Amino acid sequence: MESTEKVTAVMNIPAADEERKLSTQVSDIEFRAESIVVNDDKSYAQAADFIKEVKKMLKSVKEFFKPMKDQAHKAHAEICRRENEMTEPLANAEKILKQSMGNFAAIQERKRREEAEKARLEAERLARAKLEEAIAADEAGDDEGREMAMIDAAYAEQIASDPASIMPEPVKPKGVSHKKDWQIVSIDDDKVPTDVAGITIRPVDTAAIMRLIRSSKGKVKIDGVTYKEVVNISVRT
Repeated sequence: MESTEKVTAVMNIPAADEERKLSTQVSDIEFRAESIVVNDDKSYAQAADFIKEVKKMLKSVKEFFKPMKDQAHKAHAEICRRENEMTEPLANAEKILKQSMGNFAAIQERKRREEAEKARLEAERLARAKLEEAIAADEAGDDEGREMAMIDAAYAEQIASDPASIMPEPVKPKGVSHKKDWQIVSIDDDKVPTDVAGITIRPVDTAAIMRLIRSSKGKVKIDGVTYKEVVNISVRT
């Protein structure tokens, strides 16, 4: 309550009568300036003298508002400080939760890729087996058996070429999205090369290194740099 009263007091600082007086003087000066016509040496000198008067008035206006601006600045700084005391823990809570969610999503994605690789290997094995079955059926004169084996082989080859297509999509709560990214784990400055793929990264430029990692989709190898794949989480309210 005390801080609120302080802010209210700052807002009431302007002296209405003095401010109206200044405003009138300012308007009068502007009107007088518009009436001055510089067309000879005398009016030229008068205009110069009048500018001096304008500058004096400008100084008076700034001096009038300076205490209010200073106090308003202090009040704003105090409000921001109090706001940050509350927003920083919330931002930290969000960071902790997103990191935990990202770690879980990364683990799930790794498992999904492993399952996809198993499915690919199994599909390749099945495709080979079905082709052998089709050959055997053809040699035995079993046209129907050959056709069925060829259909199964073609389906298995399709899965082998895109095993992820049969993998279930990860469950995502409404408003949650994932984005794959990479994070530098460590850098050994002494081992980092001068440039990679035509991009200078020495002296060690972490921003340039991250651009290289992202542009290569995590495939680039850089001496002295260790990085890992992470999942960035975005949550819409």
